[in-house]
Amino acid sequence: MLTRDLKPELMDDPAIPKDVHAKALKGLTRLNAVSGVRGAMYRRLRRIAMTKPGRRLRLIDVASGAGDLPIDWARRAKRDSIDLQITTIDISHTAVEIQLENAKRAGVTINAIQGDCLHDALPSGFDMATCSLFVHHLDNHEVFCLLQSMQAASTGAIMVCDLYRSRANLAFISIAAQMFSRSPIVHHDASLSVRSAYTCDEFKRIAEEALARPVEVKMLFPSRFIMTLREEVVLETSADPAVAFA
Repeated sequence: MLTRDLKPELMDDPAIPKDVHAKALKGLTRLNAVSGVRGAMYRRLRRIAMTKPGRRLRLIDVASGAGDLPIDWARRAKRDSIDLQITTIDISHTAVEIQLENAKRAGVTINAIQGDCLHDALPSGFDMATCSLFVHHLDNHEVFCLLQSMQAASTGAIMVCDLYRSRANLAFISIAAQMFSRSPIVHHDASLSVRSAYTCDEFKRIAEEALARPVEVKMLFPSRFIMTLREEVVLETSADPAVAFA
């Protein structure tokens, strides 16, 4: 566990059958729910939104998977009377379909886009860019480029959350995957995810180089780290972000 062991995960296979992919995404959704990460990230979003009460917060979530995090944020924002406009982006057509179905079921509206966030420019015009459980799939250069792309897509507010690498977390995540998911894909990928994850210090070094400013990376109990980079956010009342790739 001293160094990253970055290997392709089964979830990354573009040929994965739709039903198998959907089952794996459902398992990840359940793990996100029990981890408490939804609420932890939303509380940070709400603090930013509350600095400009009554104004719109335009957010893009990168590599959204099943979209359970941004959909949960939209549901909470609706409850809190916060005008949160969410765009999600994922390379998988199956994931985008599931996002739209889950949003409809939750009674919220999102703009779901299929796109390659590593090789195409992100849509622009957002106040904040978020990303969860994606950077452990990437090498250092890809993380560097992703962070720069997120910064260009937003006014400077960025939030990234992911697993951290340690022996204790390897054991915890492996057990949690067995307990809360029946997907063999999730079971297989769980340990690979932790072995390929960054430590807080490793991610901090890449982030500061990519963003050219100091960042703070905190441990998020029980198994993740979180980086929240907040710039002066100018919230609009009506302007919509561009949704076409540059």
